[in-house]
Amino acid sequence: MKAHGNVAQDPSRRDLITARFAKPGHAQSGGHIASLMVQARPRHMAQLTPVLVAIPGVEVHGSNDQGRMIVTVEADNDGHFMAILSRIEGTENVVLASLVYHQVED
Repeated sequence: MKAHGNVAQDPSRRDLITARFAKPGHAQSGGHIASLMVQARPRHMAQLTPVLVAIPGVEVHGSNDQGRMIVTVEADNDGHFMAILSRIEGTENVVLASLVYHQVED
Protein backbone atom coordinates (compact mmCIF):
# COMPACT_ATOMS: atom_id res chain seq x y z
CA MET A 1 0.00 0.00 0.00
CA LYS A 2 1.44 3.32 -0.98
CA ALA A 3 1.67 5.90 1.74
CA HIS A 4 2.55 9.55 1.87
CA GLY A 5 3.86 10.22 5.35
CA ASN A 6 1.39 8.52 7.69
CA VAL A 7 -1.57 8.89 5.33
CA ALA A 8 -2.39 5.80 3.26
CA GLN A 9 -3.27 6.38 -0.40
CA ASP A 10 -5.35 4.21 -2.71
CA PRO A 11 -3.81 0.75 -3.15
CA SER A 12 -1.95 0.00 -6.34
CA ARG A 13 -3.22 -2.52 -8.87
CA ARG A 14 -0.56 -4.97 -7.63
CA ASP A 15 -1.81 -4.50 -4.03
CA LEU A 16 -5.36 -5.31 -5.12
CA ILE A 17 -4.35 -8.38 -7.15
CA THR A 18 -2.31 -9.79 -4.27
CA ALA A 19 -4.89 -8.80 -1.61
CA ARG A 20 -2.49 -6.44 0.17
CA PHE A 21 -4.79 -3.52 0.67
CA ALA A 22 -5.45 -3.47 4.40
CA LYS A 23 -3.92 -0.62 6.39
CA PRO A 24 -0.57 -1.58 7.90
CA GLY A 25 -1.10 -3.19 11.29
CA HIS A 26 -4.81 -3.78 10.64
CA ALA A 27 -6.07 -7.13 9.35
CA GLN A 28 -8.80 -6.89 6.76
CA SER A 29 -11.87 -8.34 8.44
CA GLY A 30 -15.16 -9.58 7.13
CA GLY A 31 -16.10 -12.75 5.36
CA HIS A 32 -15.99 -13.10 1.61
CA ILE A 33 -18.67 -14.83 -0.42
CA ALA A 34 -18.07 -15.25 -4.13
CA SER A 35 -19.37 -17.19 -7.07
CA LEU A 36 -17.16 -18.36 -9.90
CA MET A 37 -17.63 -19.88 -13.30
CA VAL A 38 -14.92 -22.51 -13.63
CA GLN A 39 -14.07 -23.80 -17.08
CA ALA A 40 -12.48 -27.24 -17.00
CA ARG A 41 -11.50 -29.90 -19.48
CA PRO A 42 -14.81 -31.70 -20.10
CA ARG A 43 -13.43 -35.25 -20.01
CA HIS A 44 -12.06 -34.67 -16.48
CA MET A 45 -15.24 -33.29 -14.86
CA ALA A 46 -16.00 -36.42 -12.84
CA GLN A 47 -12.56 -36.37 -11.20
CA LEU A 48 -12.43 -32.59 -10.76
CA THR A 49 -15.60 -32.02 -8.73
CA PRO A 50 -14.43 -34.01 -5.66
CA VAL A 51 -11.03 -32.24 -5.81
CA LEU A 52 -12.68 -28.81 -5.69
CA VAL A 53 -15.18 -29.62 -2.94
CA ALA A 54 -12.29 -30.94 -0.83
CA ILE A 55 -11.00 -27.35 -0.60
CA PRO A 56 -12.44 -25.85 2.61
CA GLY A 57 -15.00 -23.15 1.79
CA VAL A 58 -15.66 -24.36 -1.77
CA GLU A 59 -18.94 -25.78 -3.07
CA VAL A 60 -19.77 -26.95 -6.59
CA HIS A 61 -23.41 -26.22 -7.44
CA GLY A 62 -23.62 -27.56 -10.94
CA SER A 63 -21.81 -28.40 -14.13
CA ASN A 64 -22.48 -29.22 -17.73
CA ASP A 65 -20.95 -31.52 -20.31
CA GLN A 66 -18.95 -28.66 -21.89
CA GLY A 67 -16.83 -28.32 -18.74
CA ARG A 68 -18.47 -25.33 -17.08
CA MET A 69 -18.98 -25.42 -13.33
CA ILE A 70 -20.76 -23.06 -10.95
CA VAL A 71 -18.69 -22.77 -7.78
CA THR A 72 -19.10 -20.72 -4.61
CA VAL A 73 -16.32 -19.74 -2.24
CA GLU A 74 -16.56 -18.61 1.39
CA ALA A 75 -13.41 -17.17 2.97
CA ASP A 76 -12.51 -15.41 6.20
CA ASN A 77 -10.51 -12.52 4.75
CA ASP A 78 -8.86 -11.10 1.61
CA GLY A 79 -5.75 -13.26 1.74
CA HIS A 80 -7.75 -16.41 2.41
CA PHE A 81 -10.05 -15.67 -0.53
CA MET A 82 -7.11 -15.06 -2.87
CA ALA A 83 -5.44 -18.28 -1.69
CA ILE A 84 -8.58 -20.31 -2.45
CA LEU A 85 -9.01 -18.65 -5.84
CA SER A 86 -5.36 -19.33 -6.71
CA ARG A 87 -5.72 -22.93 -5.59
CA ILE A 88 -8.77 -23.41 -7.83
CA GLU A 89 -7.00 -21.80 -10.79
CA GLY A 90 -3.95 -24.00 -10.21
CA THR A 91 -5.90 -27.23 -10.00
CA GLU A 92 -5.04 -29.72 -12.71
CA ASN A 93 -7.58 -29.69 -15.59
CA VAL A 94 -8.98 -26.27 -14.62
CA VAL A 95 -8.63 -23.99 -17.62
CA LEU A 96 -10.10 -20.78 -16.19
CA ALA A 97 -11.85 -19.48 -13.07
CA SER A 98 -13.91 -16.33 -13.66
CA LEU A 99 -15.27 -14.25 -10.80
CA VAL A 100 -19.00 -13.69 -11.29
CA TYR A 101 -20.02 -12.20 -7.93
CA HIS A 102 -18.11 -11.10 -4.85
CA GLN A 103 -19.45 -9.75 -1.56
CA VAL A 104 -17.51 -8.74 1.54
CA GLU A 105 -19.34 -8.92 4.85
CA ASP A 106 -18.25 -6.43 7.50
